[in-house]
Amino acid sequence: MVNQLTTAQNLRKSVALVKPELLAQVPDDYSPRQVFNYLRHRATNYEQLLEQHRQRYGNVTPAENKALTQGAADVVIKAFRDENIELINGRSNTPFAKFARSLTELLGLSSGVDLAMIHDATKKLKQSQVMYRSWNERYRRQRDLILKVVEAASPEIRQQVKDVYKANSRAKLNALEKELFDA
Repeated sequence: MVNQLTTAQNLRKSVALVKPELLAQVPDDYSPRQVFNYLRHRATNYEQLLEQHRQRYGNVTPAENKALTQGAADVVIKAFRDENIELINGRSNTPFAKFARSLTELLGLSSGVDLAMIHDATKKLKQSQVMYRSWNERYRRQRDLILKVVEAASPEIRQQVKDVYKANSRAKLNALEKELFDA
């Protein structure tokens, strides 16, 4: 026994991408739902199939409308997946793809480098910068508090503490250490 496809299943399978260039021309201020509706109506043959079905049968049932909408979603998602795979594999010619290829060449990475890995590394670097900034702020505040605490100490001790904080190389710190503790 051979299973016959229902009208809804036939409609879903017949949706196709007719204007792939519109995938990159979605207005920036659209919400995700508006983006899908824009692509469903303009980039696929959704409207033509809907009109053909109305002419042939007189109306469109909710199941058939849902099948057309799901078919359009399948086609749009597949197009974005294919584009993403091309981008990762280095076969895309979008400005971002060209930038990513030049970056991998500049860094001496192989062509099979996963862009997602680079993106994750960039996020980790950003987190490290934030952590460094907070550590730097905490260190500066601790230094200022220590300098305020030693104001009550003798001028000689205050100067020694200031000298320690002013030292910005290992050699200077080593010399101060010898001077303070070997004397």
